[in-house]
Amino acid sequence: MENTSKGNVPPNLLSESASDFVVVRPFPWRSWVELIFVILVVGWVLFAAVRSGVVSLPIIAQFLLGEGMLIAVVNTLILATLGTVIALVLGIGVALLRVGPDPVLSRLAAAYVYFFRGVPMLIQILFWFNALPVMIRVLYIEVPLTGTVLVNVPTIEIITPFVAALLGLSLAETGYMAEVVRSGMLGVDRGQRDAARALGLMDRTIQLRIVVPQGLRIVVPSIGNEYITMLKNTSLAYIIGYNEILRRTSDIYTSNFRVMELLVVAAFWYLVLTTLVSFLQNRAERWFPAR
Repeated sequence: MENTSKGNVPPNLLSESASDFVVVRPFPWRSWVELIFVILVVGWVLFAAVRSGVVSLPIIAQFLLGEGMLIAVVNTLILATLGTVIALVLGIGVALLRVGPDPVLSRLAAAYVYFFRGVPMLIQILFWFNALPVMIRVLYIEVPLTGTVLVNVPTIEIITPFVAALLGLSLAETGYMAEVVRSGMLGVDRGQRDAARALGLMDRTIQLRIVVPQGLRIVVPSIGNEYITMLKNTSLAYIIGYNEILRRTSDIYTSNFRVMELLVVAAFWYLVLTTLVSFLQNRAERWFPAR
C-alpha cells in the first residue's frame, strides 16, 4: 500500500537526505538598522536640546542625586508600593463580591468599581485632604460599655498629605485592581470548580483556595502594569504638598527658574523606578507562570 503521508511531498525532495539541506540563518541587518536609527534620532534630540540651551547638563547633574531628591524618590516608592498592596488586597475582596452569589453585594461591588474608576484620582485626593477633616472634625473611638477611649484625635492631625494621598490613590486603584483580579478569576477553568464541588468543598473554600490563587497567577503582568501606573499617579500628590518627585522638583525650579532641567530630573527618576518595577515584573512572571 502506498504511504499516503508522502502524497503532498514533491518527488525530488523524497530522494534527498537531510544532510543535503543547508540551514540559512539570515543576518539581522534590519534590526541593526532600526537600532542605529533610533540611537541617531535620540542622540540628535539630546544634542539639539543641549546646544540650544534648553537644558543644562551641569544643573541636571547638580540636582539629580541631591539628598532632597533621593528622599523624594524614596517617598514616591513607598507611596506607590503601599497603595498597590492595599489596592490588591481590597481588589481581591471586591472581585470576590462581584462574582459572588449575593446579588446585593455584587451590585454594591459593581457600584464601587463604577464610582472609583469614574471619578478622577486628583479629585479623590483633594476630597480626602480637604473635605474629610471638615466632615469629621474629631476621630473618636470608645470601647462600648467600658468608657475606655481608644482614639480621640482631631482628624486634621491624622489626614496628612501622605495619608490623604494613600487613601485617594489606593481606593481609586482598588476599582481597577478589582477588575484585573476578576478577569483572572474568570480565566480559571470552570471544570476545576465543578470537580471541587464534587469533592464536597464549599463555594467560599473553592474561591479562596482554588480560584483566587490561580487567577492571580494569570494576571501577574496586569498587576505589574498597575504598579507602574501607580508610580506615575503618585505625581498627583503634588497638589496637596506631599514630598514626592514632582513636588520636590517643582519646589526647586520655582526658586531657580530652571524648569526644563528639573523636569528632566523628574523624568529620569520616574524612568528608573519604572525600569525597576518592570524587572521585578518579569521575574514574577517567571516565578509564577500562568499555566
